[in-house]
Order: sequence, then structure tokens, then C-alpha cells
Amino acid sequence: MDSQGRALLVQDVTYYSKAALYNAFKAWRNGGPACSGRFDETGAWKSNLTTRTTRYDQAGKKMTGVERLFDTRVFEGNVWGLEWFNSGISPRGLFPQYFKHVGEDRVAVAAADVPAETQLPAQEFKLAGRGAPYTSPTTGAWSRPGPKGGPFTVKLADGSLVTYSWYRFVDQPSFQQYDWIAEKKAALQALVENIHAHWPIDRDYMAPPSRGALVTLDPALLVTPPKGLEVGYVPIVTRQSSQ
Repeated sequence: MDSQGRALLVQDVTYYSKAALYNAFKAWRNGGPACSGRFDETGAWKSNLTTRTTRYDQAGKKMTGVERLFDTRVFEGNVWGLEWFNSGISPRGLFPQYFKHVGEDRVAVAAADVPAETQLPAQEFKLAGRGAPYTSPTTGAWSRPGPKGGPFTVKLADGSLVTYSWYRFVDQPSFQQYDWIAEKKAALQALVENIHAHWPIDRDYMAPPSRGALVTLDPALLVTPPKGLEVGYVPIVTRQSSQ
């Protein structure tokens, strides 16, 4: 929520025709000039956003009072989001936690209005624990044809350890379910190698946001290929565990 009580949720809604990228990419695939990968704005159409007050229910029971806390809005610049009010039910920016039955409806109420005998304010939900490690098989498509580099391990910001290996693009496990002829594999591999060679990771391919900034990624997710595997190879995760 910003200083004006707004939560901006959707902006820059754009629809793209084949003229934006498809035509240039297809021509490149068919032997034409290299395609930059950038979306051509001449093939873009920007939608005008609209909105209306959202209706809520729980198991078929109408929930009311939520509209006293916030309502949906289209703000200047064709941005959709929420406008928060001073409701007395909960602080601006926080959804209501408690409801009471009034006739057939469930009405949002402040925490201070919850009867003590319900013991609801004292209740706590059990936190989720760490799940079992994700581990890929070591046979079948994972080993035939198999990786060309690795395994390597990185530690993510959430504390988990990720193990990955580098596979030639057409040799990655998910593709081994297809009975492709050698010529089709070679054509796909050549196309991917062209993409890796011509499309750097530091270029804007779609128009940047009209306001605000894009989220950042965990730096550990951006891995560098081993020498000799820079073009035509991809990292495939084989394990993720809490330690």
C-alpha cells in the first residue's frame, strides 16, 4: 500500500499479435535474418482496464463488510488495484480476520468485537514444516543420454540446497518421452544454440514497466555454464533439500 492508501496490482496489460515477435522468429527459424527477440510495439495493443466491487462468499454464505475496508479501482495511468479505507475493522492494508453470523450473511468485525468466550483471538495456526527433499530419479531419461556437466550445488536465499546438472538442450529428461527422429532433434538443437548465441540475458525483450521496478531474483538462481557448455546447454535441477 502506498502513501495514498492504494495497492497497485495490475498495470501495462498488453496483447500481442504475431507481428510482435512470432513472424520475425519464424522467419529466422526458416533461414532468414537473426531475430533480436525484442517485442515489436507495432504488434501490441493495450487494454483499457475496468472494475467493479468484488463479491465474496464462503461455502455459499455471503460475506459482507469487506467493502468497508477496500474496494477495487482503476487508477490514473490505466492501473488496477485496491483503495483502502479507514474502517475501524482492521488497519489499512490488512484484510479482516474475523466474521460473525448476521442472518444468512457473514459480516466482517474488528478483533476487539470478538467475544472472549470464543477464544478465537488466542488461536494460532500451526506453521508449515519443511517438506521431504525433492530428488529426481537416477535412471531412465535422467541418465540416458544424461548430463554433460555436474552435479553442482547452490544455496538459495530460503536456506535450501539445490543440486543441478547441465544437459544438452535436446537431451534434457523431459524430451526423452518423444520419439523424435535425428533430423528433428538436430533442427531444434541448432535453433536453441542460435538463441543462446544471439539473445543475451542483459537485454530488454519486453517493454519495461511504465512505473515501479521489476522484482529481483535470488542471485543463486542465475548460474554460469561450465566452459564449453555456454551455448546449447541448460541447467536441470535434480534435487532440492533443506540442508
